Amino acid sequence: MSMIDPKNARLIASAKTPGILYGIALDEKRRMLYGAGMDGALYSLDLSNPRASAVKKWNLHDNYVSSLILSGDVLISSGYDGTIIWSNVSNGEVIRSVAAHDGWVRKLAASEGGLLLTSVGDDMKLKIWDGKTGNLVSTRTGHDAKVPEGYLSAMYAVAVSPDAQFAATGDRAGFVRVWDLVVFKQIAAFRAADFYTFDSTKRARAIGGIRGLAFSPDGTKLAISGIGAVTNVDGFVGPCRMELWDWRAGKRIAFAQDKHQAILNHVAFTPDGKWLIAVGGGDGGGAIVFWTGNETPPHVAKPKGHLQAFALGANSRLYAVGHGGFQVWQLD
Repeated sequence: MSMIDPKNARLIASAKTPGILYGIALDEKRRMLYGAGMDGALYSLDLSNPRASAVKKWNLHDNYVSSLILSGDVLISSGYDGTIIWSNVSNGEVIRSVAAHDGWVRKLAASEGGLLLTSVGDDMKLKIWDGKTGNLVSTRTGHDAKVPEGYLSAMYAVAVSPDAQFAATGDRAGFVRVWDLVVFKQIAAFRAADFYTFDSTKRARAIGGIRGLAFSPDGTKLAISGIGAVTNVDGFVGPCRMELWDWRAGKRIAFAQDKHQAILNHVAFTPDGKWLIAVGGGDGGGAIVFWTGNETPPHVAKPKGHLQAFALGANSRLYAVGHGGFQVWQLD
């Protein structure tokens, strides 16, 4: 990725779709962008045509699609129906479908090339799959089904390290687990408690949690995104927040919090590791947050509506999906 300048980040194209898109897959070889969300359908955007409209392709799931991954010619999707589906990206033909989790499959993450696939769901399990055959390799448990105050928890996030040696998972109460994907054992655990709010007075609710995870390019650090202390549980009002951790030591290195009221759903490092980028939205509108990983305040750009996920492409482009469809941003 070329040099980026957050202060000059600008929206250069957008395309509307019905409802909200939660999953995104970038196909730079074919110059296509894919998204899926509330209605279970796959939508595409032709990136070679800056004025292109989003096209509805076919249905992937019967309900919410939460995550998309493109591996060669194969699109891997997960959803509210508890399944993971492998389909041909050219014609929508289903290659395989597996009943993956008891409840919503919240997130997928894969190794480079898609040989290894990981998933987390409402059953509070991490599952490791052979990305090509769809065979289940291992199931790991370690996150509690309930937060310390006794209310139901949830697992929102999973990430795989660049060398495919480790996976990280995060839950509603701010607990993070790191797993060795060679021997399938938990090797680190810590709590990022500032992402969790429990209101015992007004609503007795457990809210917030780890919403995004990303390993640094060298695999030594873990970025976390979500929302800070929620001051209004009815409006889900709180500051957007990112943290950087030495995951082996269980030590927080730095954090960034901005007054912009938003929850950051997805976080990633730029390939050179110089920037952390996260997207989200909330009571204060949409947000694209840029941070160098030190103590300086982050820079916040304001997109059109709440964003759910993004992909970084060549020529300093950021592709995002969320409320209202697709957005394309130029970052240099």
